[in-house]
Amino acid sequence: MNTSDFIKRLTETVEEYISAEESYSDDVQLQINTLTFEMEIADPENDLPDCDYYPMMDLVRMSTENPGQWEPDTDAIADVAAEYVFTD
Repeated sequence: MNTSDFIKRLTETVEEYISAEESYSDDVQLQINTLTFEMEIADPENDLPDCDYYPMMDLVRMSTENPGQWEPDTDAIADVAAEYVFTD
């Protein structure tokens, strides 16, 4: 995996969360497996070894073009991606 693929997958996971936000608790987390870089939306009760967790609400922002709607926060997503080392 390279950085751009990671950011794309992370953005897709955030979009998945936004599309069904009402299905999740307020403190739902993004789970990233540090060995495989697989991502999923996870309950904060999960605390699996070899996984990193980020609050989903930290990865969204209010849309400036569509007030009242969430959109992926590209800056926050880039900050998460910067925590990992990829061999592009």
